[in-house]
Amino acid sequence: MFEFFSYSFVINAILIASIIAVSSALLSPFLVLNEQALIADGLAHVGFTGFALGIILINEPLFISIPFVVIVSVLIKYLANNKNINGDAALGLLSTISLAIGLIIVHKSDGFNRSIQTMLVGNLWTVSNLELILSFIILILIISFVSFYYKKLLLITFDYKYAKFLKVKTNLISYLLSILTALLITIGVKAIGTLLISSFVIFPVIIGMQFKKGFFHTLLLGVIASIIAVLIGIIFAHTVDIPAGSSIILVYTIILFVSMFLKKFIKGGSFRA
Repeated sequence: MFEFFSYSFVINAILIASIIAVSSALLSPFLVLNEQALIADGLAHVGFTGFALGIILINEPLFISIPFVVIVSVLIKYLANNKNINGDAALGLLSTISLAIGLIIVHKSDGFNRSIQTMLVGNLWTVSNLELILSFIILILIISFVSFYYKKLLLITFDYKYAKFLKVKTNLISYLLSILTALLITIGVKAIGTLLISSFVIFPVIIGMQFKKGFFHTLLLGVIASIIAVLIGIIFAHTVDIPAGSSIILVYTIILFVSMFLKKFIKGGSFRA
Protein backbone atom coordinates (compact mmCIF):
# COMPACT_ATOMS: atom_id res chain seq x y z
CA MET A 1 0.00 0.00 0.00
CA PHE A 2 2.67 2.49 1.06
CA GLU A 3 4.83 1.53 -1.93
CA PHE A 4 2.15 3.22 -4.04
CA PHE A 5 3.20 6.59 -2.61
CA SER A 6 6.87 6.08 -3.49
CA TYR A 7 6.29 6.75 -7.19
CA SER A 8 6.92 10.34 -8.27
CA PHE A 9 4.06 10.33 -10.80
CA VAL A 10 1.63 9.36 -8.03
CA ILE A 11 2.85 12.16 -5.76
CA ASN A 12 2.55 14.63 -8.64
CA ALA A 13 -0.98 13.41 -9.40
CA ILE A 14 -2.03 13.79 -5.77
CA LEU A 15 -0.45 17.23 -5.54
CA ILE A 16 -2.03 18.74 -8.63
CA ALA A 17 -5.41 17.10 -8.05
CA SER A 18 -5.42 18.39 -4.45
CA ILE A 19 -4.43 21.87 -5.57
CA ILE A 20 -7.15 21.95 -8.23
CA ALA A 21 -9.71 20.51 -5.81
CA VAL A 22 -8.95 23.04 -3.04
CA SER A 23 -8.89 25.92 -5.53
CA SER A 24 -12.24 24.80 -6.94
CA ALA A 25 -13.73 24.43 -3.47
CA LEU A 26 -12.68 27.96 -2.55
CA LEU A 27 -14.40 29.42 -5.61
CA SER A 28 -17.33 27.00 -5.56
CA PRO A 29 -19.72 28.92 -3.22
CA PHE A 30 -19.19 32.22 -5.00
CA LEU A 31 -19.95 30.67 -8.37
CA VAL A 32 -22.68 28.13 -7.63
CA LEU A 33 -24.65 30.27 -5.16
CA ASN A 34 -24.43 33.19 -7.58
CA GLU A 35 -25.97 31.01 -10.32
CA GLN A 36 -22.70 30.73 -12.25
CA ALA A 37 -22.23 26.99 -11.85
CA LEU A 38 -22.15 26.48 -15.62
CA ILE A 39 -19.21 28.85 -16.12
CA ALA A 40 -16.78 26.02 -15.35
CA ASP A 41 -18.37 23.78 -17.99
CA GLY A 42 -18.46 26.61 -20.54
CA LEU A 43 -14.85 27.62 -19.96
CA ALA A 44 -13.82 23.96 -20.18
CA HIS A 45 -15.15 23.95 -23.75
CA VAL A 46 -13.16 27.10 -24.41
CA GLY A 47 -10.12 25.39 -22.88
CA PHE A 48 -10.52 22.53 -25.35
CA THR A 49 -10.04 24.97 -28.21
CA GLY A 50 -7.18 26.69 -26.42
CA PHE A 51 -5.33 23.42 -26.11
CA ALA A 52 -6.08 22.48 -29.72
CA LEU A 53 -4.54 25.79 -30.82
CA GLY A 54 -1.59 25.30 -28.49
CA ILE A 55 -0.84 21.79 -29.70
CA ILE A 56 -0.51 22.90 -33.35
CA LEU A 57 1.34 26.15 -32.60
CA ILE A 58 3.91 25.45 -29.87
CA ASN A 59 5.34 22.62 -27.77
CA GLU A 60 3.63 23.76 -24.56
CA PRO A 61 -0.11 24.29 -25.25
CA LEU A 62 -0.70 25.86 -21.82
CA PHE A 63 1.02 29.04 -23.01
CA ILE A 64 -1.68 29.43 -25.66
CA SER A 65 -4.61 27.98 -23.75
CA ILE A 66 -4.25 30.12 -20.61
CA PRO A 67 -4.40 33.56 -22.29
CA PHE A 68 -7.06 32.30 -24.72
CA VAL A 69 -9.42 31.14 -21.96
CA VAL A 70 -8.77 34.26 -19.85
CA ILE A 71 -9.59 36.55 -22.79
CA VAL A 72 -12.81 34.66 -23.54
CA SER A 73 -13.85 34.72 -19.85
CA VAL A 74 -13.36 38.51 -19.76
CA LEU A 75 -15.33 38.84 -23.01
CA ILE A 76 -18.18 36.78 -21.54
CA LYS A 77 -18.30 39.04 -18.48
CA TYR A 78 -18.15 42.15 -20.68
CA LEU A 79 -21.05 41.00 -22.85
CA ALA A 80 -23.12 40.10 -19.79
CA ASN A 81 -22.45 43.47 -18.12
CA ASN A 82 -22.57 45.88 -21.03
CA LYS A 83 -24.52 44.42 -23.94
CA ASN A 84 -27.76 43.45 -22.23
CA ILE A 85 -27.06 39.77 -22.86
CA ASN A 86 -27.97 37.27 -20.17
CA GLY A 87 -24.85 35.85 -18.53
CA ASP A 88 -25.76 32.25 -19.33
CA ALA A 89 -26.53 33.23 -22.92
CA ALA A 90 -23.16 35.00 -23.29
CA LEU A 91 -21.41 31.96 -21.82
CA GLY A 92 -23.33 29.60 -24.09
CA LEU A 93 -22.61 31.63 -27.21
CA LEU A 94 -18.88 32.02 -26.73
CA SER A 95 -18.27 28.53 -25.36
CA THR A 96 -20.07 26.84 -28.27
CA ILE A 97 -18.37 29.10 -30.81
CA SER A 98 -14.99 28.26 -29.25
CA LEU A 99 -15.80 24.54 -29.20
CA ALA A 100 -16.87 24.65 -32.85
CA ILE A 101 -13.56 26.28 -33.78
CA GLY A 102 -11.69 23.68 -31.76
CA LEU A 103 -13.45 20.80 -33.47
CA ILE A 104 -12.65 22.31 -36.89
CA ILE A 105 -8.98 22.60 -35.91
CA VAL A 106 -8.94 18.98 -34.76
CA HIS A 107 -10.68 17.82 -37.95
CA LYS A 108 -8.21 19.64 -40.18
CA SER A 109 -5.09 18.57 -38.28
CA ASP A 110 -3.29 15.26 -37.96
CA GLY A 111 -2.13 13.38 -34.87
CA PHE A 112 -4.81 14.57 -32.46
CA ASN A 113 -6.26 11.19 -31.41
CA ARG A 114 -4.33 10.80 -28.17
CA SER A 115 -4.38 14.53 -27.43
CA ILE A 116 -8.18 14.67 -27.78
CA GLN A 117 -8.65 11.81 -25.33
CA THR A 118 -6.39 13.57 -22.83
CA MET A 119 -8.30 16.85 -23.23
CA LEU A 120 -11.65 15.12 -22.76
CA VAL A 121 -10.90 12.93 -19.72
CA GLY A 122 -7.57 14.32 -18.53
CA ASN A 123 -4.49 12.45 -17.39
CA LEU A 124 -3.24 12.97 -13.84
CA TRP A 125 -0.44 10.44 -14.30
CA THR A 126 1.48 12.62 -16.78
CA VAL A 127 1.58 15.88 -14.84
CA SER A 128 4.58 18.07 -15.65
CA ASN A 129 6.56 20.26 -13.27
CA LEU A 130 5.30 23.32 -15.16
CA GLU A 131 1.68 22.33 -14.52
CA LEU A 132 2.43 21.80 -10.82
CA ILE A 133 4.08 25.20 -10.53
CA LEU A 134 1.28 26.98 -12.40
CA SER A 135 -1.43 25.24 -10.38
CA PHE A 136 0.30 26.23 -7.13
CA ILE A 137 0.56 29.86 -8.27
CA ILE A 138 -3.15 29.83 -9.15
CA LEU A 139 -3.98 28.40 -5.70
CA ILE A 140 -2.03 31.21 -4.02
CA LEU A 141 -3.83 33.79 -6.16
CA ILE A 142 -7.24 32.29 -5.30
CA ILE A 143 -6.48 32.12 -1.57
CA SER A 144 -5.31 35.74 -1.64
CA PHE A 145 -8.37 36.85 -3.61
CA VAL A 146 -10.90 35.05 -1.39
CA SER A 147 -9.16 36.23 1.81
CA PHE A 148 -8.94 39.87 0.72
CA TYR A 149 -12.43 40.16 -0.77
CA TYR A 150 -14.25 37.62 1.41
CA LYS A 151 -16.90 39.96 2.88
CA LYS A 152 -17.47 41.70 -0.43
CA LEU A 153 -17.72 38.39 -2.28
CA LEU A 154 -20.24 37.27 0.31
CA LEU A 155 -22.30 40.40 -0.22
CA ILE A 156 -22.15 40.12 -4.02
CA THR A 157 -23.14 36.45 -3.85
CA PHE A 158 -26.27 37.01 -1.77
CA ASP A 159 -27.32 40.54 -2.76
CA TYR A 160 -25.62 41.96 -5.85
CA LYS A 161 -27.85 45.05 -6.03
CA TYR A 162 -27.22 45.94 -2.39
CA ALA A 163 -23.49 45.50 -2.96
CA LYS A 164 -23.66 48.02 -5.81
CA PHE A 165 -25.70 50.35 -3.58
CA LEU A 166 -22.89 50.20 -1.01
CA LYS A 167 -20.47 51.12 -3.81
CA VAL A 168 -18.65 47.81 -3.66
CA LYS A 169 -16.45 47.44 -6.75
CA THR A 170 -18.66 44.71 -8.13
CA ASN A 171 -17.31 44.88 -11.69
CA LEU A 172 -13.69 44.62 -10.57
CA ILE A 173 -14.41 41.70 -8.24
CA SER A 174 -16.55 39.94 -10.88
CA TYR A 175 -13.84 40.26 -13.52
CA LEU A 176 -11.17 38.99 -11.11
CA LEU A 177 -13.39 36.04 -10.20
CA SER A 178 -13.87 35.24 -13.90
CA ILE A 179 -10.14 35.45 -14.61
CA LEU A 180 -9.21 33.21 -11.67
CA THR A 181 -11.90 30.73 -12.68
CA ALA A 182 -10.49 30.73 -16.23
CA LEU A 183 -6.97 30.05 -14.95
CA LEU A 184 -8.19 27.22 -12.75
CA ILE A 185 -10.31 25.62 -15.47
CA THR A 186 -7.43 25.74 -17.98
CA ILE A 187 -5.14 23.79 -15.65
CA GLY A 188 -8.06 21.53 -14.76
CA VAL A 189 -8.80 20.66 -18.38
CA LYS A 190 -5.26 19.37 -18.82
CA ALA A 191 -5.28 17.30 -15.62
CA ILE A 192 -8.94 16.35 -15.06
CA GLY A 193 -10.43 16.76 -18.53
CA THR A 194 -12.97 18.92 -20.36
CA LEU A 195 -15.88 16.65 -19.45
CA LEU A 196 -15.20 16.44 -15.71
CA ILE A 197 -13.59 19.62 -14.42
CA SER A 198 -16.89 21.45 -13.84
CA SER A 199 -17.80 18.82 -11.21
CA PHE A 200 -14.86 20.00 -9.11
CA VAL A 201 -16.58 23.39 -8.88
CA ILE A 202 -20.14 22.12 -8.30
CA PHE A 203 -19.70 19.30 -5.78
CA PRO A 204 -17.95 21.13 -2.87
CA VAL A 205 -20.66 23.70 -2.13
CA ILE A 206 -23.48 21.17 -2.64
CA ILE A 207 -21.82 18.82 -0.13
CA GLY A 208 -21.12 21.64 2.33
CA MET A 209 -24.68 22.96 2.20
CA GLN A 210 -26.11 19.64 3.38
CA PHE A 211 -25.25 20.48 6.98
CA LYS A 212 -26.59 24.09 6.96
CA LYS A 213 -23.94 25.44 9.32
CA GLY A 214 -23.30 28.78 7.64
CA PHE A 215 -21.35 30.08 4.66
CA PHE A 216 -17.83 29.73 6.08
CA HIS A 217 -18.51 26.20 7.32
CA THR A 218 -19.97 25.33 3.92
CA LEU A 219 -16.77 26.56 2.26
CA LEU A 220 -14.59 24.68 4.77
CA LEU A 221 -16.56 21.44 4.46
CA GLY A 222 -16.26 21.71 0.68
CA VAL A 223 -12.47 21.97 0.94
CA ILE A 224 -12.27 18.97 3.29
CA ALA A 225 -14.58 16.88 1.08
CA SER A 226 -12.48 17.78 -1.97
CA ILE A 227 -9.23 16.63 -0.37
CA ILE A 228 -10.83 13.35 0.75
CA ALA A 229 -12.29 12.78 -2.73
CA VAL A 230 -8.90 13.32 -4.36
CA LEU A 231 -6.95 11.00 -2.06
CA ILE A 232 -9.46 8.14 -2.13
CA GLY A 233 -10.18 8.65 -5.83
CA ILE A 234 -6.55 8.46 -6.91
CA ILE A 235 -5.83 5.39 -4.77
CA PHE A 236 -8.93 3.65 -6.14
CA ALA A 237 -8.10 4.63 -9.74
CA HIS A 238 -4.61 3.20 -9.48
CA THR A 239 -5.88 0.02 -7.81
CA VAL A 240 -8.54 -0.85 -10.40
CA ASP A 241 -6.85 0.85 -13.38
CA ILE A 242 -9.47 3.47 -14.32
CA PRO A 243 -9.08 7.20 -15.17
CA ALA A 244 -8.22 9.10 -12.00
CA GLY A 245 -10.51 12.03 -12.81
CA SER A 246 -13.51 9.75 -13.19
CA SER A 247 -12.64 7.95 -9.97
CA ILE A 248 -12.50 11.24 -8.06
CA ILE A 249 -15.94 12.22 -9.36
CA LEU A 250 -17.35 8.88 -8.19
CA VAL A 251 -15.93 9.50 -4.71
CA TYR A 252 -17.40 13.01 -4.72
CA THR A 253 -20.77 11.42 -5.54
CA ILE A 254 -20.50 8.94 -2.67
CA ILE A 255 -19.54 11.74 -0.26
CA LEU A 256 -22.58 13.74 -1.39
CA PHE A 257 -24.97 10.82 -0.83
CA VAL A 258 -23.39 10.08 2.55
CA SER A 259 -23.75 13.77 3.48
CA MET A 260 -27.40 13.74 2.44
CA PHE A 261 -27.95 10.66 4.61
CA LEU A 262 -26.07 12.06 7.62
CA LYS A 263 -27.88 15.40 7.62
CA LYS A 264 -31.01 13.61 8.79
CA PHE A 265 -29.20 12.73 12.00
CA ILE A 266 -27.42 16.04 12.55
CA LYS A 267 -29.50 18.82 14.01
CA GLY A 268 -28.54 22.03 12.23
CA GLY A 269 -29.82 25.54 11.98
CA SER A 270 -30.74 27.47 8.86
CA PHE A 271 -28.11 28.35 6.31
CA ARG A 272 -26.48 31.62 7.26
CA ALA A 273 -23.46 33.72 6.38
